[in-house]
Formats: sequence, structure tokens, C-alpha cells
Amino acid sequence: MTGNVFLDGQQNLAALTVPGVYGDIILPTGMILGTPTNIEGLVGVASWGPLNALIPVSKPIDAATSIGSPVIRSYDMASYVAAACQVGPAVGFFCVRVSDGTDVAATVSVQSGAITLAGKYTGTLGNGITFSIQNGSAKNSYMGVVAFPGLVPEQFNNVAGPTPASGTATFAANPAANDTLTIAGTAITFVASGATGTQVNIGSSLAVTLSNLLTFLQGSTDAGLVKCTYSVAGSVLTITANQFNGTGANAGTGGNSLTLAKTSTAITLSGATLSGGVGTWQTFWTNLANAINNGTAYHGPSQFVIATAGTSTLAPTLSTTLQLSGGTDGASGVTDATLMGQDVTPRKGMYALRGSNCDGFTLCDLSTSADYAAIASFAIGETMLPVFATTSGDTTADTLSIRINSGIDTPWFWLIKGDWPTFYDSYNQVSRLINPSAFGLGIIGNLSPQQSPLNKPLQGISATQTTQLGQTYSDTELSQINTGGIDVILGPNSSPGGYYFSFATGRNTSSNTAANGIEYTRMTNFLIRAAQSKAAGSFVGQLQSIQPDDETRAKAKALFDGFSAQLASSEVGLGINGQGMIDRPWSVQCDLNNNPPDLQARGYLFLYWKVRYLNVIRYFVVKFQGGGNVTVTVQTTQPSPSQFAQNVNSSV
Repeated sequence: MTGNVFLDGQQNLAALTVPGVYGDIILPTGMILGTPTNIEGLVGVASWGPLNALIPVSKPIDAATSIGSPVIRSYDMASYVAAACQVGPAVGFFCVRVSDGTDVAATVSVQSGAITLAGKYTGTLGNGITFSIQNGSAKNSYMGVVAFPGLVPEQFNNVAGPTPASGTATFAANPAANDTLTIAGTAITFVASGATGTQVNIGSSLAVTLSNLLTFLQGSTDAGLVKCTYSVAGSVLTITANQFNGTGANAGTGGNSLTLAKTSTAITLSGATLSGGVGTWQTFWTNLANAINNGTAYHGPSQFVIATAGTSTLAPTLSTTLQLSGGTDGASGVTDATLMGQDVTPRKGMYALRGSNCDGFTLCDLSTSADYAAIASFAIGETMLPVFATTSGDTTADTLSIRINSGIDTPWFWLIKGDWPTFYDSYNQVSRLINPSAFGLGIIGNLSPQQSPLNKPLQGISATQTTQLGQTYSDTELSQINTGGIDVILGPNSSPGGYYFSFATGRNTSSNTAANGIEYTRMTNFLIRAAQSKAAGSFVGQLQSIQPDDETRAKAKALFDGFSAQLASSEVGLGINGQGMIDRPWSVQCDLNNNPPDLQARGYLFLYWKVRYLNVIRYFVVKFQGGGNVTVTVQTTQPSPSQFAQNVNSSV
């Protein structure tokens, strides 16, 4: 009997005909796992990396090799990474690089076009790539070495070069004056002294004349002579062809046509034809390009360059380091429209973030407020929080006007006043201004989604444009900011929790007072993404019945009850004995009351999930009464709401 073990539902158990024991494997119901909330999206310019694609970055050191180091210019993503990571180490990024279309890859030509290397991506970072050729580990092989700034060099080892042709001949006498020896049709004449052209000096000692001959053949620049190596053992002469006839023909197969023959009776030398030559130098360059582009048994394809072989027959020059050059970023002509991109295939700019599951995102230094409505619409569909700030030095009145006139009355937009902070750029070794949205992404990337950015320390900020002037925000202006659906970075003297820089409101742009906290947007995004997980999606295609104890609905309810219990647990919240990520109780309904037979017949399964968020403390009011005649009573039990209201009313 075959096929007697199967997954539940694969076999029609009502139609079994063969006796036996059947194994029906029932898989456990999957669990809902929350998606990360510390990955933030950036769209801007960079010095390396693919265009309009997601480039993962965790730290500034990652950025240095993935998108390049910070450059003091508009739209620079590496600058945002450098600033945001100073807030805390938990944040990560998906970077989308854009250009104005003038970006060029760095290149270098090796030995007059024998092989040409180009950066795998465009950008100035490619100008730091170097290339050299070394001897390989195996005999008659070579190694191409590609070195990328800051990373371990790539070694493409054991790329086969041509195998030289060789042959042997025996001799019984040394040449005398005016004797000749023909090699590959070229007559070598021996003279006592004063050799010219294809003549060889015999010298005063006949014992070394053969060596003189071979040294001449090996080192002469005469185009008609053979370049070769040799060895002499007793009366056996072994010649190995390196370069045939000096015309650029290869050592490999070309050397197979090399012959030796005597033309003088004074030289007793047997005739010989060299053989065994394999390959050509042109083949070597092709093999080297293939190794770089496709990888070898010792190394995968290059992550940094693309190689193109030419038609050269030159042997490689070893240990000469060449550097790529000419790479450009294509950044000077980038505009806000470039950052916005297009939402058709191939997606560009902001729309390349579709499906990325980023928690929040920004378009670096975008200042066109007319784009805000489209950005907010995109963010809602992708369950992400857009973080944007107005232009440098903007006023509160102008920021409020922008918020109203751009039509972004929505929880899915965080608008920060353009009071730009200063941070220390360690790469360029200078303190400089940066868009506040960089620190907005930094703080939410370092906070669990139930927490508000309100009054949280913004590490890495040394000043804002306001504090540099020695100014603070008045309570009147802060009231406008808090009620106007915008935010701003406060200085150390104004932050309520300590002497640090912090956000003043933690508010999004919604006028809905129950949904205008950043924590509302992030928690809602987090939970709705969890509800769309594969575990929940596994119920699509399953069966349900009109029975009250239907197993499918029970499993669906248990799935969300289990996830809710996890969220309410203090282990995933703040502290061992603190709050969870949500408050208690929660409610999950998935039964016949919300899934009547007529809706079931239409293919629906409804699950109602209600979650109470934790509430952010915004106003800590301390009621104080003091004096020599004050009566103090101590209550050991928790006061009831009516007691609290009574005490408040009696003290007013």
C-alpha cells in the first residue's frame, strides 16, 4: 500500500478502499507574529547602490558600504542615517536611491582594454574600487583581486592562463662563428663579437655559448625572434614558449608551431617541434571576466564590479593596482518630484516602498507641501507613518498654515515645524543642520509602537535653530503647536522630563482627538499588519459550518485571543511588572452572531477584534494643600473614582 501518510484534507477518507493503517497529519494552527516596527524608509540620493530598490541599512557603518558616507547636500540619505542612529541603536532602514539620470558608474581599462571593469552601481563610491592581478594558487593560473573601500577584497583565484608549449632537443657541440640555428623559420647567426639584429655573440668561452643564445632569445626586443624560457640538463635543451615571434600571438596554442632545426654542420642539434600549448591570453581575459561576473568554485560573483573582456593577446601585468574612476551620483538635478517618483512598473521614488512594511518613512528634505496629501494617501494604504518637516527656519504660523492648506487632516501624517536641529557629522567632522524628520524617524525607530515620542530624549542633538539664539517657546506658542496638529523639537530648558531635546506634542495631523497621537497611528498600523499575517490568511479556503461549535471559527478566535494575550503581557511591554503593549481586557468575537448562515453562504468569515490602547499621560496634575491646620488622613486602599472626584471638587 502506498500513499498511506498524508496531510489532513489531502485524502478522501469517505472513499478508502484498501485496508490498512492511514496516517492523517494535522498541522497545528499558525501563530500571529508581529512585524518589525523599527524599520524606517528613506528616499533620497546616495553615492552607491541600485536605483529605486530597497537597500537595507542598519548602522552608519552599513550605510558607508551600501549607499555611501554622508555628503553635505540636499536629499542625502546617508546624512539621515547618521543623525537618526544617534537617537538609539534599535532603528534600521530601507533606503531607496534616486538620481537625476546623469549618474555614471566608475570604470577602469586594464592593459589597453584587455578587460574593462565598471562599478556594479553608479556613484562616486565606485571611484574607490581598486583592481590587481596576482599569481594564482594553481600552476599556470592567476588571481583577480577587487577591493571595495572598507570591505574584505574579493579574490577570484585560479583563473587559468595559457599552458606554454614546450619541446626538447639534444646537442653534441656548441656553435662556432657563422653557424646558424633556425627557430620557427628565423635564422640565428653566431658571431665572435659585435652581434647585431639576429646575431649572437659566441664569446671567448664556448662553454657558455648555448646559454648566451638562450638569454638572447629570452630578452631581445627584435620582433622576429621567439621569446622563451629554457633549461639545460646534460645534453638536453628544453625550451618553453612564452610569446611567439613577438607579434602578440599567445603562448598557449600559438607556441605549438615553434620548431628547432640545425642549418650548420658545426651544430649537432636534433630537430624538435614544441607542443602542449593550451589556450590563449585572449581566452584568459575572457575567463577572468566570467569569473568576476559569474563567480568560481572559490568565490561567488563580484558584488562591486562588472567585467567586460576585450580581444587583447597580452599577458597580464602582475601586482599593478589600478583604481576605478569617473563615477558620479546624479544628485545635482534631483527634485521633490524625483523623490515622489511614479506608481507604475517600474516603481520609482516613494512608490518603491510599496510592500516594504516600513513603520515610518520620509522623502529626504522634500519641501513641496502640495505633495503631502498624496503622501498621506500612500501611507494609509501601506500602513506606514510619514514623517515630514517644513523648511529650515519656518515659523509656527506658516507650519500651521501648511498643515491646514495641504489637506492632511489624518492620523497618517506627522508634521514637524522647520526648527532644524544641529548634529555632529563624524564623517565630515562638522556640526551641521539637518531636517527634523531624521530625528523623528530616529525616535520612533527606537520606541515600541505603544509609546509616544512625547518627552523622549533625542540623543545626538546639540542645538536647534531656536536654542542657538537663546530663545524658548512661550506657553502661548506651545498651545498653538499642541492644538494645531503639528510638532516641534524643544530645547533642554523646555522638556518636562529632563535637560534634553525632545518632541513637544507627539501629535499627528488628525483633528480626531481620540486618534491624534503618534502612538495611535503606530499601534494601529502594527495591529492591522498583524491581522493580515499569513497565519490569519491561512483561513482563506477553509470550510465553516452553521453549527455553534464550528471548529474553524473557534480556531480563528483562539488565534487572535492568543496574540492579544501576548500583547497584554508585561514581558512584551515596559518592565517585568509593567504594562503590556495593550490594556486589558480585549474582545474577540467570531461566532454565529457575526457569521449568520446567509453571510457564510456568500463566503464571508467575520472576526471582530477590539483592543484598548494604553493612554499617554500628557498632563500630570499635582493637587497640593499645605498649612499648619491641614488635616492629613491616610487611606490604605485604592481610592474609588467617586472619592477622586470628591477630593478634586472640595479642593477647587
